[in-house]
Amino acid sequence: MSVSALLPRHIFGLRGDVKDNIHFVEESTIVYPVGHTVVSYNVETKVQRFTPGSPESEGITALAVSPNKKFMAVAERADKGTISVYDLQTLKRRKVLVSSETGAKEIASMAFSPDGRLLAAQGGAPEWNLVLWVWEKSKVVASVKTTNAAGNPIYQCLFNPGAVGEGNGIVSVVGSGIFKCFKTAENSLKLLTSALAKRDPQSYMAHAWLPEGERERMVLGTDTGELLIIEGTELKATLQLEPGSTVHSIAAYAKGFLVGSDGGKLFLFERDGEGIARTYRKTKILAIEGQAVKIRNLAVSPTEDTLVCTLENNQMYSLNLTNTEVMKPDEMNFELVTQSFHSAEILSIASCIRKPLVASVSSDHTVRLWNFLDKSTELVKNFTEDCYSVSVHPTGLTVLLGFADKLRLMTILMDDLRLIKEFSVKACKECCFSHGGHYFAAVNGNTISIYNTYTFDNIGNLRGHNGKVKSVAWLPDNTRLVSAGVDGAVYEWRLKDFKRSKENVLKGCSYSCVVATPDSRALYVVGSDKKLKELEEVGGTGTQVTKELDTGAVINSIALPAGGRMLFAGTETGCIRAYKYPLNGEFQEFRCCGSAITQLVLTHDDAVLFASGQDGSLFVFDVKDKDPTRIVTKRELDGITYAEEVLVTKSELEEKKQRMSELETQASPICHSFAQSAKHVNELTMQNEYQLRLKDLAMNEKVKELTEKFTAELDVDKNKFDTLLQEKNEQELDYEEKMKQYEEKHQAQLATLDGQYQAKIMAEVERYQALTRERDLLNSRWDEQNNLLVQSHERVIQDLTEEYEQKLQEEQVNLEQLQSERDDMEKEFEEIKRQLEEDTDKEIEDMKERYGSKLSVEKELGLRLKGENGIMKKKFSALQKDIEDQREEIRTMFAHKKELYQTVSSLEKDIAGLKKEIGERDETIGDKEKRIYDLKKKNQAKLILHSLLGTFCLEAVPSLNLGLWLVQELEKFKFVLDYKIKELKKQIEPKEEQIADMKDQVKEMDSELERYHKSCAALELSVGEGRSKHAALQKELTRQHAQTQDAHQAIRRFQRDLQSAVQYIQAPGPLKEAVKQLYSAHCKQTLDTSSIEQEVLSEYDRQREFLEKSVDTLKHKLKREVSTHKSERGRDMLENVALIKEINELRREIKNLRHAGGAVKPGGPIGAGWGGKGASPKRVSKDVKEALPPPPGTQGLGDSSDELRQEIDSLRADVAFLQSELAARNVRIAEMEGQVVLRPMSRERLPVMEGFKEGLAPEMSAQSEVMSM
Repeated sequence: MSVSALLPRHIFGLRGDVKDNIHFVEESTIVYPVGHTVVSYNVETKVQRFTPGSPESEGITALAVSPNKKFMAVAERADKGTISVYDLQTLKRRKVLVSSETGAKEIASMAFSPDGRLLAAQGGAPEWNLVLWVWEKSKVVASVKTTNAAGNPIYQCLFNPGAVGEGNGIVSVVGSGIFKCFKTAENSLKLLTSALAKRDPQSYMAHAWLPEGERERMVLGTDTGELLIIEGTELKATLQLEPGSTVHSIAAYAKGFLVGSDGGKLFLFERDGEGIARTYRKTKILAIEGQAVKIRNLAVSPTEDTLVCTLENNQMYSLNLTNTEVMKPDEMNFELVTQSFHSAEILSIASCIRKPLVASVSSDHTVRLWNFLDKSTELVKNFTEDCYSVSVHPTGLTVLLGFADKLRLMTILMDDLRLIKEFSVKACKECCFSHGGHYFAAVNGNTISIYNTYTFDNIGNLRGHNGKVKSVAWLPDNTRLVSAGVDGAVYEWRLKDFKRSKENVLKGCSYSCVVATPDSRALYVVGSDKKLKELEEVGGTGTQVTKELDTGAVINSIALPAGGRMLFAGTETGCIRAYKYPLNGEFQEFRCCGSAITQLVLTHDDAVLFASGQDGSLFVFDVKDKDPTRIVTKRELDGITYAEEVLVTKSELEEKKQRMSELETQASPICHSFAQSAKHVNELTMQNEYQLRLKDLAMNEKVKELTEKFTAELDVDKNKFDTLLQEKNEQELDYEEKMKQYEEKHQAQLATLDGQYQAKIMAEVERYQALTRERDLLNSRWDEQNNLLVQSHERVIQDLTEEYEQKLQEEQVNLEQLQSERDDMEKEFEEIKRQLEEDTDKEIEDMKERYGSKLSVEKELGLRLKGENGIMKKKFSALQKDIEDQREEIRTMFAHKKELYQTVSSLEKDIAGLKKEIGERDETIGDKEKRIYDLKKKNQAKLILHSLLGTFCLEAVPSLNLGLWLVQELEKFKFVLDYKIKELKKQIEPKEEQIADMKDQVKEMDSELERYHKSCAALELSVGEGRSKHAALQKELTRQHAQTQDAHQAIRRFQRDLQSAVQYIQAPGPLKEAVKQLYSAHCKQTLDTSSIEQEVLSEYDRQREFLEKSVDTLKHKLKREVSTHKSERGRDMLENVALIKEINELRREIKNLRHAGGAVKPGGPIGAGWGGKGASPKRVSKDVKEALPPPPGTQGLGDSSDELRQEIDSLRADVAFLQSELAARNVRIAEMEGQVVLRPMSRERLPVMEGFKEGLAPEMSAQSEVMSM
């Protein structure tokens, strides 16, 4: 018997807790996880393709898509974190990556390299290892632990998209207080220098690499809403979101980047500037209306036209990015990508007969109606209280909802749910309509109430369960129903008398679901015992368990189709099982939900199965029968089509009619103008309908012909099938007969081969015996040769032993001589070592005494300066703030002044132009006057000449008349020019007055600016005084608070001790002891007459404690430095000893040379001047220098003495170098002892200690002298 197959049709939902749960595959195709499945959804065609997860895994934790959009990686939770890589074209699994190096059961984040060859996977707790895969080879290239010592979580890992090429990849990870970058080089992950090493650790929630060409620039988001722009190993800039906001997701695109935050807010940042100095500025803040939750993930389409974001409450919205520069924030609206989903567990689902609807209620206080044909949401209704159960009337026009306070029957309108009737059934966890819809059952605790749907009467109550009823199902005849409860009871009830007709009770088992077979003869029930039971009526014994299957998992819901060919079961692991019916234990399993399945529901025609999960997802499956004769569904056989009617209230209909009449009234003039055209359209419509009817008749005839033809072909095919079946049977008989013949033939061949191989085996045995004899002969021969070789080898060994024993005796004699020489050298070394140690110890003690006094002076001075520095910093910060305020005011005044200067400059330009015009006219007037003057002079000269001559000639008269006429004309022109000059001067005088007024205004503004500066300085002084007063008052308030808290604590301690003493009120003896203890505890302190402030004493104790800690720290540091110094001195002493040893050898050689030359003076013993107590290294070097110069008698030794002098000079240079190095190390020790860790600033300074001021000057002078030395 075949089992039906479940094919997913559509999935409503989204997994919001998966990391990077949204990606673009193409411009119109996205992938996202739902339950235990990854959905590939085409936004335009609304078609889904499904990639199921691994059946053995526990759930999906992260997604990643390669940059070339060809591959997708899905991380799943398992015993070892599993990664599956799929081909996005065929949706087939390419590789499965599993490794113990992840160190976790799940993968927190994944990322593909830019070339798609590598895959970085960040493991989860507890190890938090980053694993790098060459995924095509299923090979782990490298792994590294990314968390810190505290084991803080890692949130995200990314590849740098700009670092292309083998060995150039950069992987970055962010987490709580963690930001690290690794370079992928030669099968390893090398940690790079962090740009945030100098900053305090923060919780870095998300990050993204920015498309900046060759530069490695990224943006980091923190939990405080801070954005850090990093380029390479340098922090370039810091941006801030709104106060109190947190960064949850970042996506980069060509114009900048986008940031998802709390409250459904999206921040757009765009580039500002070009080149290295490029920065980013916040351009827009967008909010998703009605979704004040976190934006978890962002994805930008390949063309960067669309943004898709997923929210914390399992919703998915899109935003158009094409015109972000010109559109205002209120014009940029988010739209749902598909439809809204449930954000919490789906508690109940139900379907109907007449409409393609399925209703669901969730703990997110919403009721949703889904259309599984259109793959859309018909209706969403939000409530303020919890809704536990739902049932839809078979007509699809009313719905029954069980709330915490009442059971409500509501009408399904076109866009709303309207209340019809409320029933006093509280916390109804289960309700359902009968198959006819005239009754409905509602569960109230352990009671089942039956109501009439149309009269709303309670026709009866079914009581008998001892616990809550978990499941109710109507039988097909609507006269009985079955129920199951947590008390382990299964009852069948009759509605005619409301009595039990069948019952079965199994104590200790809590049933969750019960269904009945179509013929009502058997019941199937599941519960907490992980078993599927079949209950039937057994004659004489009642209803008994006739069949029981161990399922191995808790089943929450079951569904039995009317056809009775399979039984569907939903488990708590998120799987749907299709059991063969009748039950034999065989089943097929389909993994769909990421958590437990809450309910299974079949449609009336058993063609569609709905499954709801605790993760808020709703799965729609097509039930396909593998039997080809049963492909046609019950609905198709019955000829039932889904209704398209919707309900509308009368008031809404009247409103729409009124609105339509108003529109018709408004459109009446237009309609009159279109009357003619409408008439013509009607005529054309009639003609088209007539043509369509003719075509329908023709098509019906063709369909009839095709049907007859198909029927005839079907008969022919049936006959052909019968013929082929008969031929098949005949061929089976023939093949059986041939098989018998072949078996007989095979037995004969087998006997023949057996005889042949027996003969071959005998021949091989004889051959084996001959080879054995030959082997024995060879063994005896080789034994003889071996004995001869052993004897010769023993003789050779004996000779060698004697030879080497003689050599060993000689070496032992040489060893004894060397040991005696070594002992002499050790004695000499010990003596030198003792002398050097004494010198070193004495120098160290002197240095300790000298630098100890310096250290104490520096400590006291440093503490005092630290306190003064803290006070000055506070004052400086306050003054700096005031200065900034005043600067802002000065900037505004300077801007006003600049405007006035611009006005003055424009007026000055006008004046300059007028002056220039006046100057030009003055020049013209000057030229004219000069010409007039010249003419006058000429005229006067002629007049004088004429008077001297005393005669008038005819020739002179015309010239004189001409001169007089010219003079008159010039005087007229001069008069005109003088008039014009006066007019121009009248025009210039108002301008000059305006200029003078403007200058006066500028002077007044300068004086006013000076007054502002003076007032600012006065305000700064007053603000400083106010701040100092505020600080003093704050200190006084802090002291008063401390005193009040101490008093309250003392009162509470006294009350507690008094309460413990009151219990002895009837016993005088214990009461006396308790009172004594009370007195000793609270009255042991006597009042001190001295007025010592508690704050001063506590400050003194705090400073003394800090100084003691500082002294201890310095002692430990000095001890470490002394040990280091001793080791360095020991190393220097060893080098000095080696040098002294060489000097002594050189002395011996010089002595021998002197004796050989015949003129050598007798010298003292070696090291005669070295044995004095307290000899310093300088004295040793001096003795060496005195001992080294050769006497005059050795100058005749030739080349050998010259070489000795060179060696001695080199030794002198080495000794001088060692002395300089020793002095440098002494200076370094002094510097390290002078480094003092200063205490933090106290609230107020202590009074100066006695004797400090008097002793400070000489100590400081001594210190300066030492430093100068």
